[in-house]
Amino acid sequence: MIKSMTGYSRKERVIRNHRVIVEIRSVNHRFCEIVTHLPTILAPHEAKIKRVVSERVARGKVDLSISLKNGSKQQEIIIDKKMARQYVHILKKLQRELALGGTIDINLLANIRELTTFFPAPIPSSVVSEIINQALPPTLDEFDYMRQQEGRALVKDITGHIRQIRKDINVIKRRIPHIVKRYNNRLREKIKQLTQHPISDDVRISQEIALFATRSDINEELSRTISHLDQCQTLLKEGTEVGKPLNFLVQELNREINTMGAKANDLDVSHRTVTIKSTLEKIREQLQNLE
Repeated sequence: MIKSMTGYSRKERVIRNHRVIVEIRSVNHRFCEIVTHLPTILAPHEAKIKRVVSERVARGKVDLSISLKNGSKQQEIIIDKKMARQYVHILKKLQRELALGGTIDINLLANIRELTTFFPAPIPSSVVSEIINQALPPTLDEFDYMRQQEGRALVKDITGHIRQIRKDINVIKRRIPHIVKRYNNRLREKIKQLTQHPISDDVRISQEIALFATRSDINEELSRTISHLDQCQTLLKEGTEVGKPLNFLVQELNREINTMGAKANDLDVSHRTVTIKSTLEKIREQLQNLE
């Protein structure tokens, strides 16, 4: 299944009294880059989480965030004893130097916020595994579904552009016999105007026309163009990770069309190749989002 590189999903669920929120978003990128934003408790599992995501994503920049909230409201309180001793020492020294009264007791220290740190209750490793195994896959499923839907839309659009290019190529093919004929008529008319006499050297004229026909022959470029278009349609029909090969084929198509326009020496063909190049640019822009 062809997928877009852009997608989004957000899932929220409760696992063992823990509220878990998983959010995934992605944009186009030349390679596969996964950036995670995890709570401290999940940091040791970052490699595993990235591995699970990379099994679903071949190309694109993926931003994954997981947040945890403990529903039990249990917290662990840590007192910075070293800092508390420093406070007591400094306050007693200040009391002596300034000859101040009063006592330095626990009530005073309790009001110093910097001494106390509150941490959520630790989460058992079994619960951490459940969080990864139960919260991440559904979010990835929705994320994948969105990318597949967008991928289908892009394929439909690109296929339509390819059909249009085929129509333009058929117009150019039908134009080929008229190019040499038109050159023949123009050449004879020009010689007649310049000499004011009937043309007597038909052999020389025929040689000149044959040389023009050789120089302006675009049948080889047409064959390669049709072959490239066939390959594009095959990839779109059967492929999965088609972004890179299709980009290469579009580059080759652009090269063939440029050569065609330069060699044909015909205004109608030139106009048609400009139209084809415009369509190829539309395809190229859409391919930037295909995986």
